[in-house]
Amino acid sequence: MTQGTQGTIRPAANFDAMRDAEILRKAMKGFGTDEQAIVDVVANRSNDQRQKIKAAFKTMYGKDLIKDLKSELSGNMEELILALFMPPTYYDAWSLRNAMQGAGTQERVLIEILCTRTNQEIREIVRCYQSEFGRDLEKDIRSDTSGHFERLLVSMCQVSVT
Repeated sequence: MTQGTQGTIRPAANFDAMRDAEILRKAMKGFGTDEQAIVDVVANRSNDQRQKIKAAFKTMYGKDLIKDLKSELSGNMEELILALFMPPTYYDAWSLRNAMQGAGTQERVLIEILCTRTNQEIREIVRCYQSEFGRDLEKDIRSDTSGHFERLLVSMCQVSVT
């Protein structure tokens, strides 16, 4: 968790990544998926703990937890669970990319992220956006927005990289 934001999920007490990985594996094994078991684990762990569960799952089963979750879940449930497993910087970069893909721009997403993150966080988001999507965030903002709004968002990115 970064200094500038305060999440509502606190680290679970008596956390055991291997036990949680086993619960998730059992929830996805066999016929059907125990979505409630997945929610009970994922929604009650901090992002750092979810990253440890992902690593434990790979170590214990030699499988990618995210791929398994994608194959077992669908719709809003899939989107939410997968988003919860993204590290915060990656999630912000992914959200910005999605907000500018396709027809129209989800301006609220651009505002929420670029106007509420610290300079250091934006610097990391700009780097992540480039490395993960092979795209320049400023160029994407310029091509998807205009006028004063464009200048404001571009300046938010500029402040962060100096």
